[in-house]
Amino acid sequence: MSVLKVTLKSVLLLFAIYLTLSQSVQGEEVHNQEGKVVYQVHYDYEPIYNLLKVNQKEYDQYWEEGLSIAEMAKEKGIPKRELESYFVSLHYKEMQKWRTKGSLSEDSYFDLVYRLKDEIEEFIDRNPNN
Repeated sequence: MSVLKVTLKSVLLLFAIYLTLSQSVQGEEVHNQEGKVVYQVHYDYEPIYNLLKVNQKEYDQYWEEGLSIAEMAKEKGIPKRELESYFVSLHYKEMQKWRTKGSLSEDSYFDLVYRLKDEIEEFIDRNPNN
């Protein structure tokens, strides 16, 4: 189990280093009915526009046409792996902030890491027309 933690941390750290774009994200602590903190991220879209090499108007136009973020990236010749790396790095940095201030337990952290790929895939593949 310890080897898995070290490997997972190493992979996440490499993603963070790989991505050098400026990022801005706000995490929000939301308490559910049982009083537990729920990890939630609100995206700052300006860095996403920069990653996609579009401005807000172009992004909105693509969105109106029904393109997901992943499809926009493909249109711009950006590999999906690069897009995924951006979001992994973004979440990794935010989760580290939460862990440092004690809002995120080790169990919750590893549960989030386990689900992160699916959540990122769902976000970037989301079709605005559905």
